[in-house]
Amino acid sequence: FRPVDPELGRNMFDLPKDCNLVLFGSVGPLSDPRKGFEPLRKALSTLAKRQGVDLELVIFGTSEPEDPPDFGLPTHYVGYLNDEQSLSLLYASADVMTVPSRYEGFGQTVTEAMACGTPVVAFNATGPADTIIHQSTGYLADPYQPDDLAQGIEWVLADEKRRVELGEKARKRVVENYHYEDVASQY
Repeated sequence: FRPVDPELGRNMFDLPKDCNLVLFGSVGPLSDPRKGFEPLRKALSTLAKRQGVDLELVIFGTSEPEDPPDFGLPTHYVGYLNDEQSLSLLYASADVMTVPSRYEGFGQTVTEAMACGTPVVAFNATGPADTIIHQSTGYLADPYQPDDLAQGIEWVLADEKRRVELGEKARKRVVENYHYEDVASQY
């Protein structure tokens, strides 16, 4: 997992090029309550009501349901991705990744997104809290508070220079701390 040109991913997945993209996903993200679908829905509905908010949601790990949930903003489903190249392109195409899990042992999608230079917003609980450094490599929201999750997404997206710096620091943190050789050595 490494940074690539965001336009490549947006082209590959037929995603819009003129708005901010919020990425959410895992295997079955809408059917597993541990993945935090409901707090995310509330957070994005809050953001969608604010004037001047130009963002769309991208969901991976599932196809579009027959009766898709309303997030209050345009939503794109890219299905299940089973190869690292496609995942890297998708992570890099997003402006921010959100991992609103109620329970997450480690949060592999967190480190994968960070390795691609995409800042992550998650709750300051469970696995992601060990990986993300608040307001340095991403944003850690108060546990299970949709309003703070919304604030974190908005904070990351509010300043393009800051968003890029967060992504660079996120990438650096993953490379320095989560390379498989380093983890094996620590173990």
